[in-house]
Amino acid sequence: MGEPTVSRIADRIAIQDCLYRYARAVDRLDYAGIAGSYFDDATDAHGSYVGPAAGLVEDIRLRHRSIDAAQHFVTNVLIDFDGDDRAFVESYCLAFLRQRPVEGASSQEEAVTRCRYVDRFERRDGRWAIADRVVVFDETLSVEVVDARRPDWVASRRDRTDPVYWWGRD
Repeated sequence: MGEPTVSRIADRIAIQDCLYRYARAVDRLDYAGIAGSYFDDATDAHGSYVGPAAGLVEDIRLRHRSIDAAQHFVTNVLIDFDGDDRAFVESYCLAFLRQRPVEGASSQEEAVTRCRYVDRFERRDGRWAIADRVVVFDETLSVEVVDARRPDWVASRRDRTDPVYWWGRD
């Protein structure tokens, strides 16, 4: 097997960036960013939701109404190219989804999910994006957590007021 070409390395980076931007978009509830990770005709089998990517965006909008904090960690990205413009990609994901607190409660319920994204990526008009995805679930744990974050720390936000969108930018 020969050394990877510079263009193939650039393809790998573009695919990984798409995966990471998807994770950030879900965590920040950036619906345009979620949709932008897919082609318009893409499909997604995402737990109880199976259908077009546009429907997934609406499903996330509904399911995440009760979630006040989310983090998706995407790791172990393996990319198998099939020609110049198609790749089969497996990525591990660890997701933490914390429910909004119940009034008067000192703890919150958090779902911790281990899963894998099994994707078909395509390059169309020079852009790599998800053409087809199935989320393969390993387990989901439900744990009670107490947020020990100090009030003077910078807190994450699930919208475009999160510091990632404005910190240090003029």
